[in-house]
Amino acid sequence: MRAETITDAEKTARLRLNAAACLKGDWALRLIDLYGSAQEALKVSPWDLAAEGGLTFTGAQRALREAAAHDPEKEISRCGSMGISLVFDGTPEYPAALKDLPDRPLVIYMRGKLEGRAPVGMVGTRLPTPYGRRLAGRIAADLAGAGATVVSGLARGVDTICHEAAVKAEKPTWAVVGTGLDSCYPLENRRLMERILETGGAVLSELPLGAGPMPAHFPRRNRIIAGLSLATVVIEGGFASGALITARFALEYGRDVLALPGPADSDMSRGPNKLLKDGAAPVEGAADVLAALPPEVLAGLKSARRRAARKARKGPDGDAGELFALVSAEKDSGLTADALVERLGWTVPRAAAAIFELEALGFISQTAGKYFPQE
Repeated sequence: MRAETITDAEKTARLRLNAAACLKGDWALRLIDLYGSAQEALKVSPWDLAAEGGLTFTGAQRALREAAAHDPEKEISRCGSMGISLVFDGTPEYPAALKDLPDRPLVIYMRGKLEGRAPVGMVGTRLPTPYGRRLAGRIAADLAGAGATVVSGLARGVDTICHEAAVKAEKPTWAVVGTGLDSCYPLENRRLMERILETGGAVLSELPLGAGPMPAHFPRRNRIIAGLSLATVVIEGGFASGALITARFALEYGRDVLALPGPADSDMSRGPNKLLKDGAAPVEGAADVLAALPPEVLAGLKSARRRAARKARKGPDGDAGELFALVSAEKDSGLTADALVERLGWTVPRAAAAIFELEALGFISQTAGKYFPQE
């Protein structure tokens, strides 16, 4: 359904359909495709819904009952008072990374904004070892420092460590949660959730307000983490951990998966080590994650860091400042190193030192043997 056809009435119908806990995202989307809209799907009898929609009769009854019991107008009002945005599948605001997934969320509840570059999922056990805690914090901090956006699930353990590292660096991080946004699970992460928003990040869920931390909610959350992320990093976890569920979703969506190698006798390394045997890339630091990103994304991160470095400085001073002024004055035609030496009347070593400093800081770059100011 195209964005311009989603009326307010259709949005309220989708909120009702989304509130049917027994319907996964792909089932709700299937019903909308089958009947043309959520409004029409909710008018169908449970007998027809079961026969045509592929549900059991009991499941169809339950879905329609739960949808009818939901009050979308009241929920919309509550969302507005809590600063929660409602983002519907098929609208321009819907995350581009999710729009082509077959099991994408029908609606996303969101606080903050999904602003940031190069989203990277970081997941792992709720009970990390000291080794896992150390590497999770280090990799997350370095990724945030490089301009990437850490995506995780706000759970205890690895998730919390990764979000905290990004927040400490005052960089955006996205938290996908397994409850409604009117609550926080675990409760001790409430302040962390607010800090995520204060530092320009986002907290989001596909679950309606009032939804609690039910076991079935977390695999659904994990698929959103995988879908939003260009790559997913698994720090620690057992064979049946949620982290491995996230990795499986990432692979299904065609995303890269990286895993932290660990001791062969550590239960918390069994999951990552299994992924490595199956072909996942090993990760020892942020550089491994960055190397897995598409070249154009990595180039964008480098360009953003250069701009930030220049913005943080008033500008180069001393010899570097004098040389930069000359290069900037000739920004259209550029100047060779020999021309710079001649114009400034410097020795070659003196000019070379100033050129090196400006290139290292990202103020100038060389093209076809000439120097130009870097955009």
